[in-house]
Amino acid sequence: MFWKRITVGDRERILVIRDGRFDTILGPGEHNLFVSPLTRLETVVCRTDGLVFDSEWNRFLLKQRLDLIDAFFVLVETSDVEVAMVSADGRLFHVLPPARRALYWKGEVEVTAEIVVVIDTPEVPAAKLPALERLGSAAPVTVSRVAEGQAGLLYLDNKFTRTLEAGKYAFWNASGARIETIDLRRQTMEIAGQEILTRDKVSLRVNISAEYQVADPVVAARTAKDPAALLYRALQLAVRRTLGHRTLDEVLADKTDVDELVAQEVREELAAYGLRVGAIALKDVILPGEVRDILNQVVTAEKQAQANIIRRREETAATRSLLNTARLMEENPLLVRLKELETLERVVEKVDRITVSDGLAGLLTNLVTIK
Repeated sequence: MFWKRITVGDRERILVIRDGRFDTILGPGEHNLFVSPLTRLETVVCRTDGLVFDSEWNRFLLKQRLDLIDAFFVLVETSDVEVAMVSADGRLFHVLPPARRALYWKGEVEVTAEIVVVIDTPEVPAAKLPALERLGSAAPVTVSRVAEGQAGLLYLDNKFTRTLEAGKYAFWNASGARIETIDLRRQTMEIAGQEILTRDKVSLRVNISAEYQVADPVVAARTAKDPAALLYRALQLAVRRTLGHRTLDEVLADKTDVDELVAQEVREELAAYGLRVGAIALKDVILPGEVRDILNQVVTAEKQAQANIIRRREETAATRSLLNTARLMEENPLLVRLKELETLERVVEKVDRITVSDGLAGLLTNLVTIK
């Protein structure tokens, strides 16, 4: 038989195991242990500055040595619907998930625990959120952000609870919280290359454009898996109903418009799914190649006919003017002479010599000889 002296530091605790059986825990100070030569003594040094007691003897102590639990540890337990926010001297350092038990060393810091019933308080208090984010992945919380122009739909256990405005939110993982975000901004839907057959059996391809906005995010989420897909289908049917009752000429004359009655029916249908539909228009009408060639020929013929009409109108006006001039000359011989003088003036600019006989009288009454 002999005594073994053991020294325990201020931030240490020693587990004493004899022959594989737990004996006791030694606190700070000097300790003398009586040891038999036939006894196998084992000592395990534990640091208390980590606060959490993590040992294979944890379960044994909780069941068999409650006296040591009261002397050396702070016991924290949670049920299936609880979490515990554990603090050291008022500073959060650990979160215990549901259905757990943990031992924290008593010592130089005061360990306290705040129990939260997650089914009653699923949302993390805003004041606790910075400390929980500091713990990172060790914190059993889900942080979500709802951006400006969006609405957040909060579901608890897959049941809609309330609508969230723009901001940051955190919920305990054990609460079963889920947030879906829906864009509330005005958006544009484009449908390209839609095949349409007109009333006069001409096949067209059209590009459709529509403006829409989620007016009621709750209704949109409850009534439709994909509201945008419903709008896509409604626009396709609306354009078919509109262009299918029009001829090609009517489509080309008013290609930016969809029948207002049909458009209103689309708006009323989508309003039941929480969507507000604005302007609906045909952006482009694409004709088959052979139809384009025929239309080009028609346009060319129309322009040529218009040009011929204008040309004949001008010729008629010119002939009428000549007729009026001839009548005036017939009634006034002096106008004929003046016209001859005008002609003579133009001719003089192009000849070298003009001979005039009998002076002014000859110029007015006789023929002019040009050499």
